[in-house]
Amino acid sequence: GVILMGGHGYSTYTTSTVRLDWVVNSISPSSLGRNARKMIALDFETFYSRTHSISLLGPWAYAHHEDTDIYMVSVYGEGIDFCGDPKDFDWSELEGKDLVSHNAGFDQVVARAGIERGIIPAFLPKSWSCSADLVAACGLPRALADASAHAFDEEVPKLMRNWMSGKHWSDAVAKGKDKELIDYARRDSIYCLRLWEAYASRWPSIERRLSAHTRGLQTRGVYINQELLDAGIKSLSETKNKAEALIPWSSDPDKNNMSLGVVRAYCRDLGIPAPKSMAKDSEECQKWEDKYADKYPFIRALRDYRRSNMLLRKLESIKVRLRPDGTMPVNLKYWGAHTGRWSGDAGVNLQNLPRGEMFGVTFRHLLVPRPDHRFVICDLSQIEPRVLYWLAQDTEMLQQLKDGVPLYEAHARATMGWGGGKLKDERPDLYQLAKARVLGLGYGCGGAKFQFVAKAMAGLELQLAEAKRIVSEWRQSNPSIVQYWRSLDHRLKVAKVGRFPSMEYTLPSGRVMHWDNPRPDPEDRTSTLVDTNGRKTYTWGGKLTENVVQAVSRDIFSEMILNIEAAGYPVVWHVHDEVIAEVPVEQADSALEQITSIMSTPPEWATNLPLAAEGAIFERYDK
Repeated sequence: GVILMGGHGYSTYTTSTVRLDWVVNSISPSSLGRNARKMIALDFETFYSRTHSISLLGPWAYAHHEDTDIYMVSVYGEGIDFCGDPKDFDWSELEGKDLVSHNAGFDQVVARAGIERGIIPAFLPKSWSCSADLVAACGLPRALADASAHAFDEEVPKLMRNWMSGKHWSDAVAKGKDKELIDYARRDSIYCLRLWEAYASRWPSIERRLSAHTRGLQTRGVYINQELLDAGIKSLSETKNKAEALIPWSSDPDKNNMSLGVVRAYCRDLGIPAPKSMAKDSEECQKWEDKYADKYPFIRALRDYRRSNMLLRKLESIKVRLRPDGTMPVNLKYWGAHTGRWSGDAGVNLQNLPRGEMFGVTFRHLLVPRPDHRFVICDLSQIEPRVLYWLAQDTEMLQQLKDGVPLYEAHARATMGWGGGKLKDERPDLYQLAKARVLGLGYGCGGAKFQFVAKAMAGLELQLAEAKRIVSEWRQSNPSIVQYWRSLDHRLKVAKVGRFPSMEYTLPSGRVMHWDNPRPDPEDRTSTLVDTNGRKTYTWGGKLTENVVQAVSRDIFSEMILNIEAAGYPVVWHVHDEVIAEVPVEQADSALEQITSIMSTPPEWATNLPLAAEGAIFERYDK
């Protein structure tokens, strides 16, 4: 049976005393076939609560924390059907076997912690795959219960998992719920295996390798400048406290500082409008702050409080995730978006770090190479506009890019009448407008939206009438892209009218994108709704184009990640079209040259796509 286990203390991260080589083994392509293999599902159950969870601590710190009771493991498949105390399982049965877990990154780190804490013996499976990554790549919701409901039309209850919040195995025994808990854990491993068997044949080898590589980033980690981290926490705490003192209602315990209702009531008393949202990315809120902050100091205080508090939470999250060797695990979510792109995960989002200095803290400078190493940071130059011109078969633009003409200048020459020399030097104003047009108009935005885009991307202040004129002019001078929108929009309408279960589109890489259940919007029959990864979204040809361009760019970038690793340069993390590799100081120059070459070379399925890459060597993350 399962028995209660007490705390085991925090274990120092080391690779010298336990067998951790299965983490690297899981990245090897040699064991990753296209077809489904015979697998064994494995799922751990651990103590968690509202104040002790993965979301607060991150998987590594959570698994190694003395309060994390690893009280149960369920193992199912290949003649094994076990659910109970990890100490009672014969772990030698998993030697050389192919394992699968739902959210394998978590189960791998729990297994690692269990080995270090002496709960389970070291073992070496052949591979370890993730069924959550699998179903996300196949267009299903990532959560096990939701994916199973979608795949098998069967409800997978999660009530027992919710009931176990703040409870140990002994609590389940005391309440007579021990059998129910075992049934719940066993059922999860069974559904995990069923999902793998149903969908694994749809998951190509390269995607399995990318999934494993993403999980491997957690083990590799990134070094943190702890002196800057502590100084940043101190500085931001002071800034937050000063801002809070200027918020009129901050001393009232019944009022949240950032409560929209409180802000509206206070503004009403002052006789000024209030924004509909206080979200940091709200255009309306930004305009409201710009207009009224000088006259009403509490508005600037609200902004400073919100921003400093946001940054402070990020730094505190890093602090709690630090390992004894000075590194922080890197957690990215494979297939975090419908297009296949990665997203941030586990509380610290390295995909969206603040740029520049804020309140005396430069967030990116906290991330540094290990001693005697350097970062080689390289990104694809304007990858999405290049892919768009390539998909739309704009031969004039493609030829200019192949001839080495800078992208924005090529656009100005092709559609804006520029016939002079180097645009950026001779007409910086026209260069900025060309940049705004290239980055902002490729997916069909209108005049009002382009006003905001032009300011955000190129610093241009445009009147609405001028923005509308530019949009109209751009569409007339870029017929190939407009036609590409229309072709996708036509396919979407055919699928909608024909009541097809999905609209499919085969990307140049061979990957097939799905927009499921296209149907009219009940509130506007001319609009179309689709399901993507369990969410209903409005779409049309321009938005579909954006999806396709992002997906193609992601596929190109994905191959480059694996090629850089194969060349011997460890990728610490990556951000959309940017790779951060860590290499010894003496290899930095050659690594930069080779990584730039790899990222300037298109894959075999896109040999005529003109790519460009830019890189440099850094002593800290500074892009």
